[in-house]
Amino acid sequence: MLPRPTSIWQRDSQPNASGRPGAVHSQLINDDYFLAIKLTFNAKLYVSSMKLLLSAIDSIAYIEYGDKQGIFEKWLTTYADISHLGITPKELWEMRNGLLHMTNLNSREVSKKKVRQISFSVGTKDFHERDGIHYFSFYGLIKAYGAALVKWLETYNSDTEKRVDFVDRYDKTISDSRLAVHTNPVVAGE
Repeated sequence: MLPRPTSIWQRDSQPNASGRPGAVHSQLINDDYFLAIKLTFNAKLYVSSMKLLLSAIDSIAYIEYGDKQGIFEKWLTTYADISHLGITPKELWEMRNGLLHMTNLNSREVSKKKVRQISFSVGTKDFHERDGIHYFSFYGLIKAYGAALVKWLETYNSDTEKRVDFVDRYDKTISDSRLAVHTNPVVAGE
């Protein structure tokens, strides 16, 4: 079972190092992204959980940089330390492309042998090699992403102008916790 990352998600209700309450509500991010990742991971639906994690990185990168190319890798390079997993942001991007678009590990760049093929494992090692594929720890990536979110959220405390973009872009994202589908109530007799 994944532990509840209370140090990350309850942080905004507590004063930060400067004594000011956190400005960006990390509970939103927990509810909109991490909850589904945790539920699928704990249910041992690892491929689905990884897809949600990679999509969450996409969404957070969009919130940070807007709709631009290269933001997945840029966000990871800026905020996440994944070096202990033996992977690069580019390799993770290519794994993301294969998983999200085709549910396989062969993105176009991997198929052309321009980028090393990587995959993930659920275990204790940060990474290992098998049959020419580099496997990294899924849980290790979750922890690295959580630490990166803390680092990213702290930038909103130091740069108040970023908050306007955050609110504008976040409001354009959809999630299960913020109703994405409008349903019409059934009226009796219709």
